[in-house]
Amino acid sequence: MARAIEHIRYLVDIVGYRPPTSEGERWASRYIQGVFKKLGLDLQVEPFYSHRTFSYPYMIIFGVSILGGLLFGSHPVLGFLLSALAAAAFYLENTCRGHVSRMLPRDPSQNVVARIPAAGEARRRVVVCAHYDTSRTGASFHPRLVKGLRRAFLFTILSVMGMPLFILLGAMFWSGLFGLLRTLAVLWLAVNFLLLLHREVYGKNVHGANDNGSGTGVLLALAESLTADPLANTEVWLAATGCEEAGMVGMLAFLERHEVELRDAFIVNLDNLGAGSLKYITGEGMLQVCPSDPELLMLSAEVCRENPDLPLGPHEYRTMPTDAYAALVKGFRALSVMAFDADGVIPNWHWETDVIANLDERNLLQAERFVTLLLKKIDAEK
Repeated sequence: MARAIEHIRYLVDIVGYRPPTSEGERWASRYIQGVFKKLGLDLQVEPFYSHRTFSYPYMIIFGVSILGGLLFGSHPVLGFLLSALAAAAFYLENTCRGHVSRMLPRDPSQNVVARIPAAGEARRRVVVCAHYDTSRTGASFHPRLVKGLRRAFLFTILSVMGMPLFILLGAMFWSGLFGLLRTLAVLWLAVNFLLLLHREVYGKNVHGANDNGSGTGVLLALAESLTADPLANTEVWLAATGCEEAGMVGMLAFLERHEVELRDAFIVNLDNLGAGSLKYITGEGMLQVCPSDPELLMLSAEVCRENPDLPLGPHEYRTMPTDAYAALVKGFRALSVMAFDADGVIPNWHWETDVIANLDERNLLQAERFVTLLLKKIDAEK
């Protein structure tokens, strides 16, 4: 059986860059299909359509908000309406209900889903998922700046969501104070707009060894071990999702397609496992925090307590959304497993240093062991 690191080497060294809807993403999906077929698994390739990047929806939203702020002096009502529209669109986009992204041109992508039946009577269902697409660099992800990404996003929230309030209160009461706040919000959003534009024009594709070759490699290693030794009473689905880096589009398509089948299932998401300290995520979300499934959290804590040699602990993740967040915000039972450096940042995140040389194979083995023990815990539940 191949180890996770061998799958990652193929994805990084042979397939290469795998941005959303790209030819590289399609080749990666074919490799995953090949692994599942070799194991004799029940396999489905589920097509969907997606926009190519998360930058464009937010550039549009920030642009509309900036325009609303600039129009305040000459057309205050129009300025307020535009800024309110941008605030609503920002909230919806951040909670996986965005309409701006759906209006963008879309290209084909695919999820790859395999099923491992229970050895006996199937009484429950678990989905283990990992996205296999990759991102690109951007100034916000520079190693010297990425630590401040969460704080920067808080200012962005205040600017977008506060803009209509600044305009309204400026018109009604203290025009000087709220005019200053409106000006600062416009300037901050202009900086965000330019950073996203710079990312799309000058950003470079990353190898994605950690994000998320690591999660995909562990997923494929689990496919091999679970095929050889299936769970007694639990059917396991393995979902390799595309276009996560465009806004969890693949996961949203997967959940929509299988909503009835997965309503009571557990979903365990594997993302960025290859470097840093492994954690199980207690809650996630940039704007709206969604707690992870309580039963999965309880079982994860039990696994760690019973296996003190496993270096995992709880962690709340508030920086950027994952496939698990897409599931949680839609009401599914989910939990992510991830790894972070000492500052709580994903190592080599969306940067050119996200290469195989910067992975720790021990992390991959420990993540695979943790998920295996978690699955056995779930299987043993009455």
